[in-house]
Amino acid sequence: MDYRRANRAFMFMIIATLAMTTLWSFWVAVDGREPSILLSNVLCETVVLIPAVAAVLYSGDSLGSVVPLKKFSITSALLSVLYVLALYPLITLVNSISMIFVDNMVDSISDNVLEIPIYITIFSMGVFGPFVEEFVFRGVLFHTYKKTGKILGAVILSSVLFGMMHMNFNQFTYAAVMGVMFSVLVEATGSVWSSFLAHGLFNTLEVIFLYFSSNLLEDAEQIVEGDSFSSLIQTIGVDFLLAVIFTPIALCIVYKIAKIEGRENALMQIIKKKDRAEEPKVSLITFPLIIGIALSIVYMILGAVFS
Repeated sequence: MDYRRANRAFMFMIIATLAMTTLWSFWVAVDGREPSILLSNVLCETVVLIPAVAAVLYSGDSLGSVVPLKKFSITSALLSVLYVLALYPLITLVNSISMIFVDNMVDSISDNVLEIPIYITIFSMGVFGPFVEEFVFRGVLFHTYKKTGKILGAVILSSVLFGMMHMNFNQFTYAAVMGVMFSVLVEATGSVWSSFLAHGLFNTLEVIFLYFSSNLLEDAEQIVEGDSFSSLIQTIGVDFLLAVIFTPIALCIVYKIAKIEGRENALMQIIKKKDRAEEPKVSLITFPLIIGIALSIVYMILGAVFS
């Protein structure tokens, strides 16, 4: 599939998300009741999945030829778990920094989430959501952009778009960072299954913390209200120190995974410098992509202002 088609798919994802959000708001205004968070999640993932699948099929390619779903070793799977845990402080740090400027979105929907049995939430947010998002962003988009030869550009662009798809500044910040770490993991294993495992583990841990850490929720509410700004700064300091310690360990882990899978060269291609003569003369940015990004940014700004 061509990268221009991938960009059009992202634009349609954003347009479909905005249309769904508008209909959702109209439903609430007319009915007076907020639909379940479970239904909301299913719809959000569906409007992301359909344009991506349609773009691939319309291009004439098979889904299997675009999205790498090969097997990888059990050892690599176990190391992928350690990789996520080692990067957890970095994600927490980015999330905490964003909370200086905007609301924590997970905290804002926590009451609705806690009304649902935990096993349903884990399936929705820890299995279904990660599968769709990894299939689309590390599968369809990332690997389509990779075909241009711009590996680092593919990592960065697919990760930024992954963050923008969340449609709020809080989740955009740490989702974009997660997108980079998941893309690196996919390059180390050659399989989107590895990023699905990592993403599913991360989201499942978040769900478990949400259900069983009431004190953390209370602290988050105080931070959002601005009553514990000093506590937030202290949290950022601790997260920074942990991130400095564990992020290099995570990089060592992902390199070990690449060695096990025989993909050291593929992993190093992300940061390998090319001669200017070898640099592909391709711009990944097209007009439909600019439209999609602009719509997402406008929506995020409006959301931040009115919240």
